[in-house]
Amino acid sequence: MNNFQIILSILFYLYLLGTIILLLLDNRDSTTTLAWLLVFMLFPIAGLIVYFLIGRNWRPKRKERRLKQQQLDKNLNAMLEPIVQEQNRNLLELERMYPNEAKRKIIHLLYSNSDSILTSHNQVKVFYSGKEKFDALCSDIEKARSFIHLEYYIWRNDKLTRKITRILEDKVKAGVEVRILFDAVGSLALTSRYTRSLQKAGIQIYPYYDFRSPLTIHTLNYRNHRKIIVIDGQVGYAGGMNMAQEYIDGGKRFDTWRDAHLRIEGEAVAVLQSVFATSWLNTGKESIFQSQYFPTPKKVEQGVPMQITTSGPDSAWESIQQLYFTLIASAARKVYIQSPYFVPDKSIYMALQTAALSGVDVRLMMTGLPDRRLPFWSAFTFYEKLLLAGVKIYQYKAGFLHAKTICVDEDICSVGTANMDIRSFHLNYESNTLIYDKSITDEIMQSFQRDLELCEEITLEYYDRLSVFEKFRNSFSRLFSPLL
Repeated sequence: MNNFQIILSILFYLYLLGTIILLLLDNRDSTTTLAWLLVFMLFPIAGLIVYFLIGRNWRPKRKERRLKQQQLDKNLNAMLEPIVQEQNRNLLELERMYPNEAKRKIIHLLYSNSDSILTSHNQVKVFYSGKEKFDALCSDIEKARSFIHLEYYIWRNDKLTRKITRILEDKVKAGVEVRILFDAVGSLALTSRYTRSLQKAGIQIYPYYDFRSPLTIHTLNYRNHRKIIVIDGQVGYAGGMNMAQEYIDGGKRFDTWRDAHLRIEGEAVAVLQSVFATSWLNTGKESIFQSQYFPTPKKVEQGVPMQITTSGPDSAWESIQQLYFTLIASAARKVYIQSPYFVPDKSIYMALQTAALSGVDVRLMMTGLPDRRLPFWSAFTFYEKLLLAGVKIYQYKAGFLHAKTICVDEDICSVGTANMDIRSFHLNYESNTLIYDKSITDEIMQSFQRDLELCEEITLEYYDRLSVFEKFRNSFSRLFSPLL
């Protein structure tokens, strides 16, 4: 070995030592640390650059940021005080409905880990297709009198959005305030010319954490995956559907698009408004924590109890991951899960196995027609132990399955934006609505049963028939699962 090779070897080992120290100081879980180490070894220079762009834990720790968050909490408390005052009464009512202590813990969990207020006076409509959701949305937007707030991961410039923006432009002319947030990566195809044209029409539209700025390049991996709409503080939408034509007709890649979204009236709309107002302020825009944006909600008697919880890379707790774990662990009879991707961490993986081994009817449905290959392949490596434990696994074949729902024991369900994967648990800004209602839970479970007719069941025999190449490909993909 000549001197040049010796120097290169020394530099490479120094590089590995430095990257190992860097990874250890981030205090990640061991699987994530090993995944990044593999990236560093396979791609020595490029891997380090990618890590600094999307891999570092850039949670804000400065005193100024903490003070801003405290002020934000103060604003939220002032705006939501009437609803907060009913919290204890709502808790008592639900505790009577759910004598099972494990399920009562869910209510307290969300209030503790994400300040998720329990509201009881709500009306809810569940949409399973894009057409019905966007038909209702257009009707609601046309009725707006004061303000329209929209927050989406994906906002495309296509047939649907052109229809929506024409309505929004008309509302602006009528004096309605319109604010739009879109994710800078999810909506990467949007041009500055497009956004400027909407801004010129009076629509306030901005990216959430535009990573293209040198000051925010470190936010590249922290995506705003939420889909929230608030109209006049009276009507809210939340769930899995983005603003794009493909959510109606499947687009160019899929015959159909299967999803789940909620239309909400009542007290919970104020909570959705607070989520949007927080995102708007954190994007660097003006504060909209004023009373005109938090009007008295429509009074709904004998309504649907619900909690809206959020999580993100700067959250104190992984609230949605904790919610999913607790829902699965609390099940006595059934757990029905729909998620397009399935790349669980150890806690969720163990909870599913334990529930099935305990005699709970655990069913997992994910898409059988993927839009992203790596997470789809990775999911197969988790199947064998789940199948051995008694979990029933299905792949939806009629189109793309994008719904993110969990139903437990026919009386509690969650509809939201968080996939059953590590990215949703730790890296994305997500929002989920937990609904304590037997009729809505039963409706979603019946929809699940109908979807089974369009699925292929994954059995141990199916898994054993996979070729050596397929199993190796899947296992190799899983090495990167903490980064997907």
